[in-house]
Amino acid sequence: MTSPLDLVLLFGATQGVILASLLWFIRIGPPLPNRLLAVIIGLLALATLNLIALDNGFYAAHPTIRLLADLTPTFLIMPIGPLVWFYVRCQLEPAFRIGRRERWHFLPAVLDCVPALICWTFFIGLLTGAVDRSQLTGWGDFIDQYEMYVDLPRWLSVTLYVFLARQTLNRVQPLKKGPGQTQQHLRLPWLRQFLTGLIIFQALWLLFLVPYLLPALRPALFNVIGWYGVYIPITVLIYWFGLMGFVQANLARLAQTRTGPNRLPAEEVATATARLRKAMEVDHLFMNPELSLELLMKHTHLDQKTVSHVLNQHLGKSFNAFVNEYRIEAVKQRLTDPGSRHLTITGLALDCGFNSQATFQRAFKQVTGLSPSSYLARQTAPTNPNTPQI
Repeated sequence: MTSPLDLVLLFGATQGVILASLLWFIRIGPPLPNRLLAVIIGLLALATLNLIALDNGFYAAHPTIRLLADLTPTFLIMPIGPLVWFYVRCQLEPAFRIGRRERWHFLPAVLDCVPALICWTFFIGLLTGAVDRSQLTGWGDFIDQYEMYVDLPRWLSVTLYVFLARQTLNRVQPLKKGPGQTQQHLRLPWLRQFLTGLIIFQALWLLFLVPYLLPALRPALFNVIGWYGVYIPITVLIYWFGLMGFVQANLARLAQTRTGPNRLPAEEVATATARLRKAMEVDHLFMNPELSLELLMKHTHLDQKTVSHVLNQHLGKSFNAFVNEYRIEAVKQRLTDPGSRHLTITGLALDCGFNSQATFQRAFKQVTGLSPSSYLARQTAPTNPNTPQI
């Protein structure tokens, strides 16, 4: 018979699946933070559903579904830590994206897949005759022992990434007045609550984990509270994260609506322009051939709306035109520099940030009206003193 607490877990897990689906497909606010939070909630809900099915005899009554569950990783906890850290980062850094370097953080999720890999090995061995069905108990006991002790690295992983997320949040500098400040003011309290909730859960999980890993204390633990000591708090997190995720998305939309889609205060425009020019003239960001709008946003700590508005509305340039003007100016200076005579024009262009000869040729002619070779010929041609200068 299903207990009231089991019903609480079931309702929480079901709501988690619904909330995760809504957050994934919602079209309010930036999609990346909503989807990261959706995956976090979805993984918590999936783990809870798996526990309910196991403890309430559902798997025993449906062996085919049990087999499919055993062959599929349904208990994925290791990815939650990186997801939490990336969620906080993308809320604070509009240019943040999960690239190749970030994906390496999900590699420890292989630990969660080991039980499914063992099941696949046994299943294939059973089909080929390499193992006997009588060995099933031994294989199952090994998986149970593995699942027990792998909870420790799971706890350590989530704790480490919550700490990293907390450090990221603590480094945030308050923005000056403007739309960015309004949105930051809405995000910061939620992110602090989000991480505080996870810290409290990690403490509860640790209190459960210590007697769980000690054989002498394990029977007493399950006789008193069972798995409810961990999964009731997980249910609370599912509801809280899901509802607050929707609230934050709507608040961000309202803040953007109030500030207006095409208006920026003059002070914010001046500040943003100064940051963009400093990135080029002092930090020489244009020298990076991989420079993108996202990298420029990250370097200047400006959001996409602000950068696009300043470039298009106040400087009258696209991102590529803005960057290429600095690259071309650097090329022009080096064309007449005796120290650069050993380099070809293409070599100079590549040194100054262009990533292809065709792009350089096209951009140079658009800015100067001349091809690079024609420009160089004019600069190095001997000057006739009787010829009037234009």
